[in-house]
Amino acid sequence: MIKVENIVKRFGSLEVLHGVSLEVKRGEILSIVGASGAGKSTLLQIIGTLMQPDAGSVTLDGVSPKGMGERELSEFRNKRVGFVFQFHHLLEEFSARENVMLPMLIGGAQRGEAERRADELLQLVGMSHRVSHRPSALSGGEQQRVAIARALANNPAVVLADEPTGNLDSATREDIQRLFFDLRERTRQTFIIVTHDEKLADMSDRKIVMSDGRIK
Repeated sequence: MIKVENIVKRFGSLEVLHGVSLEVKRGEILSIVGASGAGKSTLLQIIGTLMQPDAGSVTLDGVSPKGMGERELSEFRNKRVGFVFQFHHLLEEFSARENVMLPMLIGGAQRGEAERRADELLQLVGMSHRVSHRPSALSGGEQQRVAIARALANNPAVVLADEPTGNLDSATREDIQRLFFDLRERTRQTFIIVTHDEKLADMSDRKIVMSDGRIK
């Protein structure tokens, strides 16, 4: 469902990805591990079209974003890619429900439809009792659950998660680990997870190790 071919990425004279190739199946949970600076997050951002490669190509759900303009890329990300980061990046002025609704409203959904789906997703991630709370009233684990629900809002082809458990205590980390696999069983969602969390990586269907801009 995702095909990455010979990706090269440079920052100035520094080449951080050296011809990386990768395929991901639909419904797979793939983890990418490696030391800091190995190129993991750069690869994830290129897959998610947040960053363009200097060479190589990405095909996601049968579509190549190569050559798309900024507006078209933005629409592509909104519809086909969900993002979860180490820090939740929820908007403080909005409730949990409203934060989950935002990608749908940006994508053109009617408000009533977006509200219904947001409530369904918040129930799916175990947050139906907190839909009206703002992020500051939620724990770290609850904030991340809302962020995961937001990533699923437009039923994307893939959810890309960058250190999703890195800012959580050990008990909460285990809850979020289990949540990814529970969601995959319920939704057949595809996940690519960059992580230093060895337990999460070992639970994945497949673990890829990166070193010095290459897959080992």
